[in-house]
Amino acid sequence: MPQIIENFFENNVFTFNSYSCDCVEDIKHTSPGMPPQKTFKFQSYPDRPLLFGYRAKTGLSRIAANGTTEEDNILGSLVALPNKKLKDLYNFFERNGFLFPVSNSEYESIDATLLYELIFRIKATVELMTAANEIHKDYEKITHLTLYLMLSEPLQIKMESMTEPYTSCRHSFMDTLVKASALSLSRERQEESFNKDTYTVSDTISAPSYELDINEYNDIVSGTSINGTILITPFYKQIAQLYCNYNGSPIERKIIDFLFHLHHDYGQLQTCDMINGFSLYPSADLSTMSEEMKFSILEIARHILGEEINANLSGIFPKYDTKTMSPSWKVDSLLSAIYFSIFYLKPDLELYRQCANPRCQRYFLVKTTSTRTKYCCTECCNRVTQDRYRKKKREQNK
Repeated sequence: MPQIIENFFENNVFTFNSYSCDCVEDIKHTSPGMPPQKTFKFQSYPDRPLLFGYRAKTGLSRIAANGTTEEDNILGSLVALPNKKLKDLYNFFERNGFLFPVSNSEYESIDATLLYELIFRIKATVELMTAANEIHKDYEKITHLTLYLMLSEPLQIKMESMTEPYTSCRHSFMDTLVKASALSLSRERQEESFNKDTYTVSDTISAPSYELDINEYNDIVSGTSINGTILITPFYKQIAQLYCNYNGSPIERKIIDFLFHLHHDYGQLQTCDMINGFSLYPSADLSTMSEEMKFSILEIARHILGEEINANLSGIFPKYDTKTMSPSWKVDSLLSAIYFSIFYLKPDLELYRQCANPRCQRYFLVKTTSTRTKYCCTECCNRVTQDRYRKKKREQNK
């Protein structure tokens, strides 16, 4: 039953209109021995209109015609979908419509992997905003999420009813990284190699400068192994070239310095995605990260969050409502509404945490200072307590 609360049309930040939709899965077997290709298909129901609104403490919510809330915290439900069963994904889109407008006369397709990757990016954005603002910070998690968002290739989604394809954020650092191989040693660097054994690099982490052994630099950029065992990755080579030769924006300089010291002092980046996680070779314990590294990754995380959110606000436009004689916003898709709800979060006051009930795992809004709040509701807390009690009884009866 809808929860009767104060009228949602009052004091909401923005509203968005959409339609419920049907969601089905097609499985295509392409060739023997190859995994099947999974495709989701969506078609909207024009006779099932939906209305969403956003305001503080409630988040993005679906609103009934009388102004009461039918379902709150749409964002928290969306980012929990990768941990849920397939039927939960179907139910979410049937209740809330698809992330983009879809046809009401025929099914429109999207690759299942592509859809989940898009949800992973939204999830990473929410988790990074939380991790960077928690009182007790997990710097390994912050590093993982920051690098995942910053270094992931942009997603491109084109459905039949879309006039232009959707492209996820391509972070500015990726353009800097592409230019790394074209950078050559400056005349000053070449003179250093004649006069001493190190390059003096202005460094924001090892301030004011770091002395990089010239032979070590040459080994890195040539791809020579370290100590004859650890092979240099192409990514480390690019970072080393940027570290010695880049002269540009302060935030890009900080990213380069952080990545160089991450590779040089801890280990080379091997994997960094939402499925396989974050790993360095050789394995390293980032709990020993220096204060300078911690300060830098926090600054970088905030920069990446800004780029990620800003890139997804292009479908939102200011609009003056002549009926109410007040300002409003035109939102073109549920995806834009999702990112707009992230845009309006105030992480110094509230942030998202994942419910500790393994049967739920929904993300919920909680006060930033509430470090002990682990469950989204009393029911989840009670379920976990009951499960623990039953498990203890079973063990006692063995």
